[in-house]
Amino acid sequence: MIERMKADFSIVFLCARLKVSVSGFHAWRKRPVSARAERRWQLSTKVLNVFVDSSRAAGHRKIAATLAADFGVHANRKTVLAIMRDLGIMPPAARAAFRRAAARARTTPDPGDLLERRFQDTVEPGTVLVGDITYVSTGQGWLYVATAIDLATRTVLGWASSKRQTAALVITALSRAIATGHVRPGAIFHSDHGTQYRSRRFMMFCARAGIRRSMGKNFECWDNAVAESFFSKLKNERLRWHRFTSRHAATREVADYIRYFNDRRRHQALGYATPAEAMAHLTRTTAAKAA
Repeated sequence: MIERMKADFSIVFLCARLKVSVSGFHAWRKRPVSARAERRWQLSTKVLNVFVDSSRAAGHRKIAATLAADFGVHANRKTVLAIMRDLGIMPPAARAAFRRAAARARTTPDPGDLLERRFQDTVEPGTVLVGDITYVSTGQGWLYVATAIDLATRTVLGWASSKRQTAALVITALSRAIATGHVRPGAIFHSDHGTQYRSRRFMMFCARAGIRRSMGKNFECWDNAVAESFFSKLKNERLRWHRFTSRHAATREVADYIRYFNDRRRHQALGYATPAEAMAHLTRTTAAKAA
């Protein structure tokens, strides 16, 4: 990044902005560039260009959507956000949101990470759920989809969709998961640090429902890899082939895929069983152990 932008800015300024030493930059220039670093630089360049083209107003979600629509680059929105933070190019609304989030964190600390990426250690259904939010482009605007997925069986126990991503959206997804009867008292719900999951409404809902909240590190998508993986499958296996004229049409397609995902899609992580088969088997096994 510094190498490509040094024609427009001084090396000292760029190093200070990216929080690297000048001597470290010169040492880096002498080393061969890895393929991963080159891909990161190419993505950073596209992110910067889209941000500038938007008159410095686009946030990470709109930039990720623009990259996919205009360049065919399907970048994780959290990766885009991390790049924007590294470059110091946050839109005014995002800066205000981060200030509000920081102020809230000083009074109400976020919960710790109760999973620490030990996704394979959970073998009892209903003890750990993971959740996240994604968005789907439609002719009426964005459709936001939230999920609550059982970690042991990969079953999508609850989900919800809305034209707005609010605390109510994630509360609805989790409440529908609880309504299935598969969520045990004291279960863990793991998510990222999205404002919906950090809201007081969601915190109070979890407290009333006896759900323990868990969050990974900021901007570490691998800390919530199972939830991210489901959305990747949803988009790559189904949604990418459609152009939705309405949010209602997109919601129907999401619902149809979730039924397929739960009942018919076989998973390597489950020994090529479906989530429904894994849920039935592990529920019987757990009941037999308790007897």
